[in-house]
Amino acid sequence: MEATREIFWSIPFIIQMLVYLAAIAAVALIGYAVYRRYQMWMLGRPDKRFDNPGHRIWEFIKITILDAVFHRRFFRDPYPGIMHFCIFVGCILLFLGAGLDFLNHYFFEPFNAGFMEGNFYIIAGGVWDFGGLLALVGLVMAFIRRYIQRPKRLNTVCDDGIALLLIFVVIATGFFLEAFRMLAAIPHGSGLTQPEFYSHPEWSQASFVGYWIAGMFAGLPEATRLLWYQILWYGHVIITVGAVFYVILAWDKLTHILISPVNVLFKTSRPKGALSTVDLENAETYGVGRIQDFTWKQIFDLDACTNCGRCQDRCPAYLTEKPLSPRKVIQDLKAYWLEQAPVLLAEKKAKAKVGAASEGADPAAEAPAGKAMVGEVITEDEIWSCTTCRACQDVCPVYIEHIDKIVDMRRHLVLDLAQIPETGEAILKCIEARGHSCKGTTLTRTDWTAGLDIKQMSEDSNVEYLFYAGCAASLEERSTKIAIATAKILKAAGVSFGILGVEEMCCGEPARRLGNEYLYQTLAAQNVETFKNYKVKKIITMCPHCFNTLKNEYPQFGGDFEIIHHSTFISRLIEEGKIKPALMKEYRMTYHDSCYLGRHNDIYNPQRHVLQSINKLPLLEMERSRNNGFCCGGGGGRFWMEERIGKRISETRVEQILETGAEVVATACPYCVQMFVDAIKAKGAEEKLVAKDIAELVAEAMEAEPKH
Repeated sequence: MEATREIFWSIPFIIQMLVYLAAIAAVALIGYAVYRRYQMWMLGRPDKRFDNPGHRIWEFIKITILDAVFHRRFFRDPYPGIMHFCIFVGCILLFLGAGLDFLNHYFFEPFNAGFMEGNFYIIAGGVWDFGGLLALVGLVMAFIRRYIQRPKRLNTVCDDGIALLLIFVVIATGFFLEAFRMLAAIPHGSGLTQPEFYSHPEWSQASFVGYWIAGMFAGLPEATRLLWYQILWYGHVIITVGAVFYVILAWDKLTHILISPVNVLFKTSRPKGALSTVDLENAETYGVGRIQDFTWKQIFDLDACTNCGRCQDRCPAYLTEKPLSPRKVIQDLKAYWLEQAPVLLAEKKAKAKVGAASEGADPAAEAPAGKAMVGEVITEDEIWSCTTCRACQDVCPVYIEHIDKIVDMRRHLVLDLAQIPETGEAILKCIEARGHSCKGTTLTRTDWTAGLDIKQMSEDSNVEYLFYAGCAASLEERSTKIAIATAKILKAAGVSFGILGVEEMCCGEPARRLGNEYLYQTLAAQNVETFKNYKVKKIITMCPHCFNTLKNEYPQFGGDFEIIHHSTFISRLIEEGKIKPALMKEYRMTYHDSCYLGRHNDIYNPQRHVLQSINKLPLLEMERSRNNGFCCGGGGGRFWMEERIGKRISETRVEQILETGAEVVATACPYCVQMFVDAIKAKGAEEKLVAKDIAELVAEAMEAEPKH
């Protein structure tokens, strides 16, 4: 006799049918709930998220393996990572077990091909018990986290506890049911006279949790054991069915299990550093001022958010007491969407009924009365506090796209309402009038080249590389030192390069991040035309913001060029032996990862290679480094805007730098250098710390006396 068990043992047929009717009703209700939600998602504008399906599916598979199976993003925060892993893996094992039982009983056993027997059944029982125990451990950890530890980032409400308790009770009653089945059930046609626990303990010992519980109740009379089996069976089924219906009614609690994978599947196929583009000729509005101005995918994002708060824990604006919390922005937008959706759906249906909505028109053009989304639901201070550093998106386990939403709301303020903080407006006017972002400068685009004998493209464009210096390195006094150092390195290596000089214009990055998409597109089109006129193929940049814009956003306007950041290029020159900088003295040195070089473009190692090539001492890594790095505060147009709320982000970063004991902080971004120069001065740390670009340090090492 092989190990097995009988489904629905000692349960009347009518009850079995009721269970299946309830399951059918639940599936039907879930389908209807998804359909209703679908209607609410589709209140947004169209969004092409079905492009390149092969690549999209392959990316989805990779992310599922890394982030769902191996919990790559979750484990960055160990306690909640382990907690979620236990719940996830445990529930998956239980779900697979239930699925196998169903398939075996209804699709294989009727053809005498059942597989839930013998060693497979015994092993499966152990795996299911392990899964259930793992889930219970995770649930206990979740209760401790939410109701004892109570981290600030979690916005715990009563429904959270109900959802956790329901899952816990379903699994716990399942274990007790398993135990009393062992004590009471005699498999049909087995020829046994005693239940499994007594007659074949080797069958049940693999199901170690149920077996352990059964041992505690083995002394009960046979009738009592059978009674408790039936009570537990009914209780377990009622609680399980109730939990399913609760999930349907309380949509937000557990439906991320369904929505999150879909959100990952439809994540943007744009490069990480690229913003969405506005069709300026055909757009009715240039930004997002109403919930229905978002695309359907942006609204879907709101529903996918699990309110876990990981983004908030990484946000430099939030951590320096600004009003911005990425979690709160998404949750506030979601609440507003849920509030507005019924009225918008009713208007859409009414207009469709009378044929008022012509093809291609927005059937929900008028927002319902109530708070303004931009300015009241999401305040202007929240919108302008963002540095677009991407820390929120990099850590989000369900791939929500926070930055696009914030920039879209900036576009509404700037282009639709002509509202922008005064310092931001001054920079936009400077870019528009003078072609650069350095308001008040007396320098010209070519002053820094004095004595360097650098070709301008107008004089000789027969060069391999265009050296695109950028506004800061050309026109801001401190940053010109970086341009000079980089040019000296290139010349020492025999690199063929030229500059645009007076023809060089701002790449438009500040305008785009500040919400002036019109100005950005004007500059982008002009620059692309200039590059093409000179038959430019390869471009070296120093500013990560220029690098990201030229590399990831100019292709949206036909600008396909090979873009190389100066730190990567210098690393390559050292590897190839084209420059041989001397080892510098023993500097205690740390490196600050620029957000637009790091998180936006995944470039972390070349800079470290360069620094390790010129310094005797090992690099002092900060706790917040690489993809966990902390912003300097200059991104998203904040470099030019007054930081009047909370603590200065740059000063917070300098405090983190000082904690390493470093005397030099190296970076590869003129914005970062300038932000740190000012912050070091504000902290009174000029005698302890100096900020320098990698190019400056390499140039110094090249000028140093060779070490023998």
